[in-house]
Amino acid sequence: ARRVDARLMILTGLGLTAVSLWEMIGFNLDVSTWTLVHTGVLQGAGLGLIFVPLSTIAFTTLAPHYRTEGAAMFSLMRNMGSSIGVSVMVTLLGQQTQMNHMLLSEHVTPFNPALTSAVATDTVTGLAMLNNEVTRQAAAIAYLHDYQIMMIITLLSVPLIAMLRPFRPGNTIS
Repeated sequence: ARRVDARLMILTGLGLTAVSLWEMIGFNLDVSTWTLVHTGVLQGAGLGLIFVPLSTIAFTTLAPHYRTEGAAMFSLMRNMGSSIGVSVMVTLLGQQTQMNHMLLSEHVTPFNPALTSAVATDTVTGLAMLNNEVTRQAAAIAYLHDYQIMMIITLLSVPLIAMLRPFRPGNTIS
């Protein structure tokens, strides 16, 4: 039986994930449901093509008596990596949202005729609505920044595929 090289599958998965993140960089506040579904399916397929072959490579090179410990270590590293990644991206999201809010707020003045004709800036309710909109816009920009960083990290991980050995029967760690 012919086998598909797992490294090729991982490369394809990284490519699909990078494409979905590239598409997500173009999101706006009026993104369609179809676009969300499309990028989600693309990213899900990409991640499936990364982690399933990676698990296969990790365990086929281990002798059977090491596979229990290998599975525990693999799960631990994957969970720690994803936890650290989520923490870093949420921190960046918060920082970017605050920074973008500050930058966008610089343009909110009572002397801006487009603003004063659209929102009642002389009421607390109007000012709260205005602040909510600035925060919403700032968060949207911050998400785009996070997607861009994740795409770059995905692309930078492509050369790491060269470190993976192709599976050959009898090529196990004893």
